[in-house]
Amino acid sequence: MFKIVNKGTAIIEHQMTKEISKVAARQLLKEKSGARIAEPGAGIKPFDIKDSWWARRVDMKEVMSNAKKYEKDYERTLPETLSPQTESGMWKRAKQLKDEFQIGMLSKEELHPVKGFLDNGTMKWVVDDRKVQELRSAERELIWQKNNGKRIEEFKNIMRHLDPDNPHAGDIERFRPKGGTK
Repeated sequence: MFKIVNKGTAIIEHQMTKEISKVAARQLLKEKSGARIAEPGAGIKPFDIKDSWWARRVDMKEVMSNAKKYEKDYERTLPETLSPQTESGMWKRAKQLKDEFQIGMLSKEELHPVKGFLDNGTMKWVVDDRKVQELRSAERELIWQKNNGKRIEEFKNIMRHLDPDNPHAGDIERFRPKGGTK
């Protein structure tokens, strides 16, 4: 057996930019592709193609064509095994992206201001519309998302590649500041 040695960065660049699907999306693609790529214990119950009830109601050629498309998408968006060098580079890039998109990120308090009042001895919490308008929260959040959309998508994709089994790997809300302006 021989090993291919690549001195360039093409493989690393490919892995860093490869689209990786979320855990739920991969599961759905497995189900839609049929039993061909699903493991026996994965909890997937594809219909039986040889069942006469299905055969009379479904165009099997279209079903098989769609299953092949789903299988192709599944394989295209499946995470790859990363070399230590690639993994290290991805962690560095993820940290850089996080530091960039955190600038100007609205705090939880600014984005979802609430006010409380007492109702029959029970505290009720509602959205503080006046504060939302004063802070221009919706407008500022849209501007922030427009300015950071590409960074956020790249960060999420890198995190899905680094931690493919974690459904919350690309969640940016955990980096949202807690406090806000008064």
